[in-house]
Amino acid sequence: MTAALEQADEQRRNLTADVAHELRTPLHIIQGNLEGILDGIYEPTPAHIQATLEETHLLARLVDDLHTLAQAEAGQLSLHLAPVDVTELLADVQTSFSGQAEAKGVKLTVSFEGKPAELTLNGDAGRLDQVLGNLVSNALRHTPPGGCVTLHAARLDGMVQIQV
Repeated sequence: MTAALEQADEQRRNLTADVAHELRTPLHIIQGNLEGILDGIYEPTPAHIQATLEETHLLARLVDDLHTLAQAEAGQLSLHLAPVDVTELLADVQTSFSGQAEAKGVKLTVSFEGKPAELTLNGDAGRLDQVLGNLVSNALRHTPPGGCVTLHAARLDGMVQIQV
């Protein structure tokens, strides 16, 4: 039991360090951009302001993710279970990220095995969309130009398997 507690404590410290790093990066970019504008190093062009705004969106998403994680750990994360059409879900995720993929020069595709009726599950569409959005965002961030990110769904052993 002592070893398990030590491992949990170590994981918590690692998570805290990772969170601090993930929050620090966009904050430094925002701070640097704004200081550069104030000091006259950067022109306050729409493109430069847009890049800074995108960093604030990333920061807000990270804070929202932390809130969701805290709710889950406290057992307060509510799920709204209902039938979810996975073919529709993946098509929506593809649409949401198509502009980002195109701007990065990455192909974003969707593939299915089976009929759409076979690819329905009982779940929380909003939470599934959130998880897939995080995975696709990370995949696009780490896929070089000319690469491909594929969203795939198939029925496997009585369940629907989704892969990014």
